[in-house]
Amino acid sequence: MKKTAAIMILCIGMMLIMIGCGKKEKEENGDSEITPTPAVSDEEGSDTEDTLPLENPIVKEDYDFNDYIKLGRYKGIEVEVEKQEVKDEDIELAIQQDLMENGATPVEVTDRPVKFGDTVNIDFTGYHNGEAFDGGSAEGYDLTVGSGAFISGFEDQLIGAEVNQEIEVNVVFPEEYGNSELAGEPAVFKVKINKIQYYELTEDFIKDMGFENENDYREYVTQELKNEYEENMKEQKKNYVYNAVIKNSEITVPENLMEYYEYEYKTMYNNVAAGYGYDLETFLTLYGYTMENFEAQAEYYANAMAVRELVVKAISTLEKIEITEEEYQEKAAEMAEYYGYDSTEEFLKDANEEALKEDLLFDKVIDFLVAESVEI
Repeated sequence: MKKTAAIMILCIGMMLIMIGCGKKEKEENGDSEITPTPAVSDEEGSDTEDTLPLENPIVKEDYDFNDYIKLGRYKGIEVEVEKQEVKDEDIELAIQQDLMENGATPVEVTDRPVKFGDTVNIDFTGYHNGEAFDGGSAEGYDLTVGSGAFISGFEDQLIGAEVNQEIEVNVVFPEEYGNSELAGEPAVFKVKINKIQYYELTEDFIKDMGFENENDYREYVTQELKNEYEENMKEQKKNYVYNAVIKNSEITVPENLMEYYEYEYKTMYNNVAAGYGYDLETFLTLYGYTMENFEAQAEYYANAMAVRELVVKAISTLEKIEITEEEYQEKAAEMAEYYGYDSTEEFLKDANEEALKEDLLFDKVIDFLVAESVEI
């Protein structure tokens, strides 16, 4: 079952923990290519001389966090969390996605227009200010309507369209969109509906999934969605509380810290690109990004991580929050199992110990802030 993306908090240091492990997983799976994601998603060659080394050559200078952060209110923050209820249409969509992901045979639709939950095959081209933009087009793209795979508003406008019909879809890219030239900007997508399909829930499929009957299967899907929505609400709360702490505080980021994290970001992506046999610029082009976009993202990442470090240092010091060796080993064992390692020791040889501990401390600080918050 495809999971709905939870609202993410600024826990982006985790990207750096598993650089080596990600490579191990790719090798074990035999993957050698990547598929570019169209810019609308809400979502091997030779080595090059431009590839940066894995390690960050910039060293963090010692500093007193008190010189750079003055905490405001961080306890008792009032939080209003939007409740998510499981609806019938959510269940039907989840079943459609489950069928698709588990190899069910689709049924082609010829006698009605697109409806919620259908999988449509489409060609599309995106236009910004009248000009087609890089990464905004594809042919023969399969999209489940209602999945949230594309930016808000795109999928809803496909409902009611007929096979072979060409329509225009008007959207506005989110403010936080990765491509700065498109962030917050309106765009028009010219879309052609090539095919409409849906997946029929059969008794054989239900049995193959390990359930006695359709009712048991639907109950399972419903409970999975409830668990997922509950997790989403928890993440919303964490996200809100953390951002409130930042808003309430006076923060100045040390220049060295910015340089450290910016280079860290660039190092990571250079190595990922090289792992697939591309130089960085070519790798970014596959995803519809420019070097200018990348530089802006690197700066954003650096600022976010530097702010995170200051917040964590300030609150963990005041509240005497620490990571115990037991907690560290427990998390390492959990991640070792997740990534398919034979032992925790083997995992820790590949993992970035400092990044793992920093992330654990961040999580512990966030848990403290949430526990101290007030839900209204």
